[in-house]
This record gives sequence, structure tokens and C-alpha cells, in this order.
Amino acid sequence: MAGDVTSNEWTDDELMACVVAYRELQTAEAAGEVINKTAKRKQVLATTLSSRTAGSYEFRMANISAVVEALGLPILTGYQPRRNVGAKVTAKLLPMVNHVWQREWSAEAPTADPEALQTRVKSARSKLKGDLSAPPPTNPLSGSKVASTTTRFVRDPNVIAWVLATAAGNCEACGDPAPFLREDGEPYLEVHHVRPLSEGGPDSADNAVGVCPTCHRRFHYGVDKDRYRRETIKRVGRLVNYPQLTPELVSD
Repeated sequence: MAGDVTSNEWTDDELMACVVAYRELQTAEAAGEVINKTAKRKQVLATTLSSRTAGSYEFRMANISAVVEALGLPILTGYQPRRNVGAKVTAKLLPMVNHVWQREWSAEAPTADPEALQTRVKSARSKLKGDLSAPPPTNPLSGSKVASTTTRFVRDPNVIAWVLATAAGNCEACGDPAPFLREDGEPYLEVHHVRPLSEGGPDSADNAVGVCPTCHRRFHYGVDKDRYRRETIKRVGRLVNYPQLTPELVSD
């Protein structure tokens, strides 16, 4: 099955056919209707996916579940998420899911899950459509802590997407181009809070910059990290010099 799936690249029409089929089944299931996944699979394989096997269809439907789940949406029963989607396929599936689910203008929900956050950032970036005139509003849930085996902060994918798009492939601290491209072709930059969340800084666009990995480490470990922070705040006009809070005042 895996060989059939990866033997040649899926077209946009093939992927969209699976996304539409998935949504139709998921909508019917949510409405309490009896659904026939086998009949739907045969219908799609007889038309748009005539060159694919039943196994490859099932594989893609499970991949769609992974994307849908990462976006915080209900998944279709019977298709457990398979997360080995691949960056290129994910980049194609995200706008398709957003279109079919009619969520092209919806903000992404904050999350503390690193994998889900990456997917939501990509989704949020696909919705920007070049409009960077206003940063996203601060989400009250973003920046709070959640407990698991380790403590993590809830992050807002809309803020990350806006900051990265605004940086436009250049480090906002040193000005150098991103050191390499990601698998999806996007310049690799990291988002840094100039006042860390652990020090009470907000998860907002006026407290975040898109930086290269070297500058990111410098902000955290450099002997001149305080000076570098002040210089960056002065350099990037949108940034606010938020005060450091004492540990007891940082929200749990």
C-alpha cells in the first residue's frame, strides 16, 4: 500500500476529491446519519481517483484526519490520523480543508501541542493573503501554561504566522536572510518573545520577532543578551518593552 501512495505525486484534483469526500462523510456522521464509507470510496475511485487503489485512498483519508485533528476539528470515525503526511502534501491539504470547511477567514485556535501548532501556523499563513496591515489581536488563552509531563505554554498560531510573514525571510534582529528553506519552501526563522512568556511577556505581535537560529540562541544565552534585546526593540518599531514580572505574578 505504501508503495502505491508514494509512487507518484498526487494532483490537486485527487487531493481535493478526498477532502470533499471526507467532509461529506464527516458532516453526515455529525448529523447522526448512517454513512457508508465503502460506497463513498468506490464512488471516488471510479471517478477522480481512477488510477489509485483503495489502499491509497484509505491512506490519504487517514492523512486528512491528521490535518483535521491538528486544526482542532472533529475527525471522521474509522480514519485514525496518520501523521506522516509530508510537508508538500500538508501545504496542499491545508487550504483545501479550510475552503471545504468554510474556515478560510477563521483565526486558528491557540494550542500547547508543538505538532498541532506547526500545522496551525501553516494554516494561518495560508489565510494571510499578503495582508499584514494589522497584527492579530492577543488571544486571552495564549501565553498561559498547561501541565503535562512537562509544562508548556499555549501559543497563538495566528501571531506566529503574522510575525513570520512580516519578517519576510529576513532575521528581524540581525537583518540576515534565513539560513535555509524549510521542506515546504518557506524561509526558516524562529519566533522569539523579546520578553519571554516565563517572565510574564504576552504572546502578542508587539512582543515577538522572527529571528534566525543564531540570534534566537543569542537572546537566550548571549553574554550581551540584555543589550541585544534592547537594540532589537529599538530596531523593530512594533515592539513594546514589556516589564519583567516576578515569578509569583506570572499566570499558571
